[in-house]
Order: sequence, then structure tokens, then C-alpha cells
Amino acid sequence: MGLGDLHHTTPKKSKIIGAVTFAKAHKLDFFHSDVFRENEVCKQQGWKIPHDGRDRRHLEVETRGRPKLITPDNLQATERIIWQYGFQARALTWQGLALEA
Repeated sequence: MGLGDLHHTTPKKSKIIGAVTFAKAHKLDFFHSDVFRENEVCKQQGWKIPHDGRDRRHLEVETRGRPKLITPDNLQATERIIWQYGFQARALTWQGLALEA
């Protein structure tokens, strides 16, 4: 597999993205071309790899599906009541537990 091959495997792409992300996060001095050469990817394809997959990665907040009805704060308050009152809190209905919280 030469430097000019167009199709690179997912592990190879992940190694490139991971190396660049790590170096940037730790503010290391590095050359992208060194990362590309180490992974046997030409410079043009190397620059294309992080930009092509950006929309497929989960960098954005999830917007699909139904919004959550119970917020994390409400859930913590509910758990506190259950731990505080023990068995008596477990005997409450969902509506009663919501009112207590």
C-alpha cells in the first residue's frame, strides 16, 4: 500500500485523528506531515481525513427523538427521597413521588 492509495481503513483514519487531537490538546509542537508519513498517507489525503468524517462524529448535541420529560435535577431529587425515606418512599406511586420531589 503506497502513499497515494485513496482508500484508507478506519483504524488508520482513527490513528491520524487521534494523534492530531492528542498533540493539539497537549499543546505539542508537531508537523501534520510527520503524522501522515508515519501512517503511510499522502499529505492531500491526510488533510482530507479529519475534515470528511467531522459530520459523522458525535460532536454536536443529540437532537433526534423525544425530549426528556425528567431533568437530571428532578431525577436526583427523586433518588434523594427514595434513599431518605427508604421503604415508605418505595410504596409511593409515580405521581406521589413526583409531588414529594
